[in-house]
Amino acid sequence: MKKLTLEVDIRKRSVARITLVLLFLGSGLLINIGFTTVYGAEVFSKNEKPFGIPFDEWVGKYWKWLITLTPEQSEPPNGSCLIHKSDSMVMLLDPSIGGKHELECDISSKDGIMIASWNGFFENNDKDKLPANTPLEQLSKFAKEQVNLGAVTSDVKVDGKSVAKLDEISSMSNNKLNYKINTMDNFSEIYAKPFSITIPENTFLPDQVTGTWPSGAHGWFTFLKPLPPGDHKVSYSLSVQGLGADNVASENTYTFHVKSGQTGNTTMNIPSNNTILNSNITNKSSSLNTTMPNQLPPESINGSKMGKI
Repeated sequence: MKKLTLEVDIRKRSVARITLVLLFLGSGLLINIGFTTVYGAEVFSKNEKPFGIPFDEWVGKYWKWLITLTPEQSEPPNGSCLIHKSDSMVMLLDPSIGGKHELECDISSKDGIMIASWNGFFENNDKDKLPANTPLEQLSKFAKEQVNLGAVTSDVKVDGKSVAKLDEISSMSNNKLNYKINTMDNFSEIYAKPFSITIPENTFLPDQVTGTWPSGAHGWFTFLKPLPPGDHKVSYSLSVQGLGADNVASENTYTFHVKSGQTGNTTMNIPSNNTILNSNITNKSSSLNTTMPNQLPPESINGSKMGKI
């Protein structure tokens, strides 16, 4: 009888120990979940209209803001904020600038986020004259064929999780575009409808012709849907090879303090110079042109057309 009682007691103790272990593991799991944002970041698909505006109307808005940045503003110090908000869409620093930036901003849980990869614009100014009969729709194709060449890789992460990847190679050979997409997950390639761009004297881009010109643009972009309230890290990298001295490598990280339901002005925030900016330009996608237009003059194929550094 004593032996049987002892065995029952041992079994009871074993069950108690197992129960304690399970309770400990369960509480640890609950604590971990309590401090982890459990959600999947979402992106707008190309057939959607973020905030009532189709994809092909965002690139002109982006470039009209970006071209206004001065050299100092295009290199924001770490810990500062550089964003532009238009129609509930927050636009971030162009990765074509290169380098590493760690920025921190307040945004709303109603704001989408527009993230650029390799992108550029091509304007018809009075210095590099195109023939009078050049269709304005060609300008975005020129941007693709003259500005956005190279071996391009990009990765967008939200809170450490990859949500978009790009791996493509573009080159010109015998006046024809060679174009290969290895990966294009949650990135959209966008051709802009002709739009008017005003290039100021103090733009961060070198060798520009100041004035207001008809323009086109092209690039790869990711559009994130609004993030839930809380703190989130959005990072995006860009590598462009095959351009010689103009190769690009960049890594940008934004820490967003997402406020519930708040709305804000269209602002570009740098601690030393807060600026109100507006964008009212439209653009539209165009089909890929794989042949270099014959009417493109040699003088317009130069670095002054490159919407990047």
